[in-house]
Amino acid sequence: MAEIPEIFVDRVWVNAPVLSIPAAPPVTHNIGVPIIDMPGFDPMDFRPEKLVSDPAPVLPNPPPAPPAPPAPTPITPKLPQPAFDQDPRCPPLRAKKVGTLVGDGERIAGYEIREGECKVLYESIPLPEQVAAAVPSLAEVTPVAITAMVGVSAGLATPLLLKAVKPAVKKIAKKIQGLLGRKGKPVSVFERRQAQRLARK
Repeated sequence: MAEIPEIFVDRVWVNAPVLSIPAAPPVTHNIGVPIIDMPGFDPMDFRPEKLVSDPAPVLPNPPPAPPAPPAPTPITPKLPQPAFDQDPRCPPLRAKKVGTLVGDGERIAGYEIREGECKVLYESIPLPEQVAAAVPSLAEVTPVAITAMVGVSAGLATPLLLKAVKPAVKKIAKKIQGLLGRKGKPVSVFERRQAQRLARK
């Protein structure tokens, strides 16, 4: 058998691109140096020694004022002092109105000045007038009566309404379950008998 000659392969250099660096050049633009325009303030040049002031105007001398007449002395007449040092108004400020109920069966009839003082006059109220004042008006009674009637009628009608509405609600619920493909839970013989007894009542 012949000898197998040695095969030599020269080194192969492959210039493979590096995958971590993108093939396209990066997008950069030369936008120049940023311009920063800072606001500034030029203060007023104030030097007190260089201030120029206007000269004071020269006014002519005014004529002398005539002498003022002497002030008259006020004469205060002596008024007679009232016998009582109280407010003579009757009724006084913040007094209760005439007709205001005060106590049991009395109301204010008016005011009168006696011995320099304002006195309150009371009068008794007759019994029929007291009873008429205690009875509420139609406008006060109507809302209360309507509310009471609605409450009583709702309380009495509740059992009747439940008996009428409950079977209709059950039928509607069964139809909806049938349309949705749901079957109701199976009812035992005991539950059917109980339902029949309740229906007879």
